[in-house]
Amino acid sequence: MSNVIIYAQSNGQVAVCVPTGELPINEVLAKDCPAGAIIVDDSTLPKGADAQFFDAWELNGSTVTVNLAKAKEHKLARYNAEALQEAQKRQLNTLAGLTNTPDDATWSAKLTADRATIASATTTTELVAIVNPS
Repeated sequence: MSNVIIYAQSNGQVAVCVPTGELPINEVLAKDCPAGAIIVDDSTLPKGADAQFFDAWELNGSTVTVNLAKAKEHKLARYNAEALQEAQKRQLNTLAGLTNTPDDATWSAKLTADRATIASATTTTELVAIVNPS
């Protein structure tokens, strides 16, 4: 376990500064970090599935939490981007007379079901379990 510096950026996202060890952490805090930045043990940062949603981290006092609504928003955006790529590939297959597997109706139904699962997720673990479309 080691110490890191955390602070909220002007855009609301959490920044994590990991000192290299060349300078004492207090000097890094004073030299490179904005007012309000604090030193915390890195073991207090989100772990597991929560760590995968860094863009949804929020700083509440000295605690970093995951905003589930933001995590869902980010997951849906990534999911939709990959679905678009797959849809384009499937369209080219169709134009070339190639069979899509699974068939388009099954694939489309899975997209709808996965999007509903993202919307109803209550944890980041549920979001991570959703396999992006391919």
